[in-house]
Amino acid sequence: MNLPILLALGAAAAWAIGMTIAKPGIRHLDRLSYMLIRWSIVAVLALLYGGIRGTLEFPSVWGVGMAALAGLLDAGAGGFFFLMAMQRTTAFRATTLASTAPLWGVFASILLLDEPLRWQAVAAAVLVVVGSMLLVEQRRSRHSNSRAGALFALLTGLLFGVAETVPSKLALNAGVPPETLLLVFAVAGVVGILAILPFLRRRIPVHIELRGLFFVSVSAIGGAFLGWLLWLNGLELAPASILSPIRGATLLFAFVYSILFLRERPSGRAYFGVFAVLAGVLLVSVMP
Repeated sequence: MNLPILLALGAAAAWAIGMTIAKPGIRHLDRLSYMLIRWSIVAVLALLYGGIRGTLEFPSVWGVGMAALAGLLDAGAGGFFFLMAMQRTTAFRATTLASTAPLWGVFASILLLDEPLRWQAVAAAVLVVVGSMLLVEQRRSRHSNSRAGALFALLTGLLFGVAETVPSKLALNAGVPPETLLLVFAVAGVVGILAILPFLRRRIPVHIELRGLFFVSVSAIGGAFLGWLLWLNGLELAPASILSPIRGATLLFAFVYSILFLRERPSGRAYFGVFAVLAGVLLVSVMP
């Protein structure tokens, strides 16, 4: 297994920290404050890390613009539509459809980055998406037939998949260092969240507890900052279409974390999902 694959797997493991800790975190912190504080912490960490390493460089307006676009699509618009989905449909449906990101990432990198079509990458992305759907438990809810919520969740997956591949890869190709890219990404995400804040704050009032600040700090440091730093370093070394299916392993790691730390009991259906995700990761890791 080569270095980019390992970096992408590390990113998936780190992102899963943020996914797992969000469950107890939003009990003590409203979702908008959670998103805003999370990405603000990431921006500060990226600034400090890049400053210490001396790697904060802004080589071109195009590259910085692509980094900002990635942040607006992922942390800003993606987070907004995910919140809209959570308000209109069940959590399992929103999470499942948002987890189609690897599939969109593969197709976007092939169509927009002119990367070669590899059947292994497409097959791996499909396996990851199928596994994601099996990993998420289905529960009955009066919101479960909401088409609007499903549409918002699917749009979330599309935005995540595109943001993590096309603009991020274009920024790296333009010479933007990963540390600079992450800084611009996080700042753009904060700006995007601030832009939608007035429209959602009435429905989601401010609720901040000390314990919530602890959870969001762990999510920002161990999840968003570390995860994105690993992902961008891996993306700098390999085609996006190869690494995108690895992103689906995030649910796999979150599945393990939920058993170990949240004491959840998965069903037999969920274990089939684990095998599907593992198959996708292994398939893409042995690609020539």
